[in-house]
Amino acid sequence: MIAYIRSVFCAVGCPTAMGTSAMPLARFFTTRLHTALEPWQSAARKGRLRDFDLAPGAVLPVALVRPGPAGGCADPLCGLLAADARGFHRRNAPRAGLRRWGVPTAMLLDLDRFPSGEAYAEAVSRRSRGNIARAAKKAARLGVTWAPIRPESYAASIAAITGSKRVRSGGPVLAAWIGTGTRTADTREAPAAAGCPAHWTLAWGAFIEEAEGPRLIAYLALRRVGDMCRTHELMGHGDYLRTGAMKFLFLEVARWLMDRRAAETQGLRWFMYGAMEHGAPGLHEWKRLMCFEPANLAFEPAAARASGAA
Repeated sequence: MIAYIRSVFCAVGCPTAMGTSAMPLARFFTTRLHTALEPWQSAARKGRLRDFDLAPGAVLPVALVRPGPAGGCADPLCGLLAADARGFHRRNAPRAGLRRWGVPTAMLLDLDRFPSGEAYAEAVSRRSRGNIARAAKKAARLGVTWAPIRPESYAASIAAITGSKRVRSGGPVLAAWIGTGTRTADTREAPAAAGCPAHWTLAWGAFIEEAEGPRLIAYLALRRVGDMCRTHELMGHGDYLRTGAMKFLFLEVARWLMDRRAAETQGLRWFMYGAMEHGAPGLHEWKRLMCFEPANLAFEPAAARASGAA
């Protein structure tokens, strides 16, 4: 069966034999399947609201997202990111009656609740009874470090991470079943600065020292539009999950966000981590332990942004 799937991918352009990556095509098919199943998944998993002392039909708080100045920014990428965010978050808009059962529920962290990254780390430690803090400290003892990365410069390592585990808490990883096909070595180029501090996609990696040098074993990418950022991609290598590297990396990036020292963190209010209904129970519990809570999303109307900019 796997051989058949691989042959189908190659027939439609899977570049395994050419030494490039099949990951974009795998992502395309995964996204299509996810979109088709999402209404049914959302309806079936509304019971997870009980983990937050809410009834499955409860009216949830609405987070008003402010995407940025009405006139846009000088960087043309800002408009593209804002359009992507509107499409991505439109599914989370509040619904009435039966329609609300078929839409996903955003998992949000209100950054204003935490005066610093340390305050957030303490809240996570309390909710997880110290388990996440201990895992992060274990990673630090093992020599795991973290740094900003340019994902394109670590294509080989990211392909190895993707292919290291066929089934994860978010579901099957299609690229791990068909093979990523990546053969080029990491170039390890440093990431460029964000073109706009209010609209960006940035990534960080967790590294462990090996004989050949630092090895990327986990990565996390966030996308920001206005006063909200959301998880864009994150994954850890299957062979290193027990090191606590993913927990370590997530906490360190969250500290960076909440310490608000960098220009890219100024004005942030919301941090979104997918939907409550996505993934296996383990992923749902991980989000809860990291203090994310269910909410609906709404974008600030264009008229309000225009009047605010006047």
